[in-house]
Amino acid sequence: MAGGADPEWLARVEAVVGTAHLETAVGWLTYTIDTELLMREIDEAVGRISGLVGAAKQYSQLDRAPYQVVDVHELLDATLVMVKAKVPGGVRVVKEYDRSLPPIAAYAAELKQVWTNLIDNALSAMGGTGTLAIRTGRDGNQVTVAISDTGPGIPAEVRPRIFEPFFTTKPVGEGTGLGLDISYRIVVNKHHGDIRVDSRPGATTFRVLLPVAPEGVRPGS
Repeated sequence: MAGGADPEWLARVEAVVGTAHLETAVGWLTYTIDTELLMREIDEAVGRISGLVGAAKQYSQLDRAPYQVVDVHELLDATLVMVKAKVPGGVRVVKEYDRSLPPIAAYAAELKQVWTNLIDNALSAMGGTGTLAIRTGRDGNQVTVAISDTGPGIPAEVRPRIFEPFFTTKPVGEGTGLGLDISYRIVVNKHHGDIRVDSRPGATTFRVLLPVAPEGVRPGS
């Protein structure tokens, strides 16, 4: 029973209050247990809502300057919260962050759009089962973000075209063919970084490289 109210518990209650008052006592205790469980659920729900509100606030960047110095891990975590509902139960999410990374100067909301596009593609490729891995690191004066999936891979013959606008390998009606094109423009044209792909059956990785924030750059500059 809920709250641990099993037959042994009922026997203890009867021993204390007696058989004549057992029904009344059980009714009162059941009400108390139900109320406690409901309050616990409400408390957990409030915590989840607070987390979502905080992530949404970061995600939308409504209260921040569009160009700023940011921690790439904060952007990734905020994105993961926003896409959590899209992650199937059969997909395991693995995060391997290099917490020693320096900040980057970025258009934060647009980078989150890049993460969203790459994660959406990874989830779509796996079809409900697999591992989504997000790793960060450093390559010289660039911060790297690698988003990997265990899907079937991108065929070699179409790989050179994946960043073309309106090109998609998804079934008709499931993709616009713009996600990777937009991601490329944000990373390469706007942030002067690079985006690369390595793919084989069971292991596809999109690797985004972004310049480390130059010294003296401040939020809003």
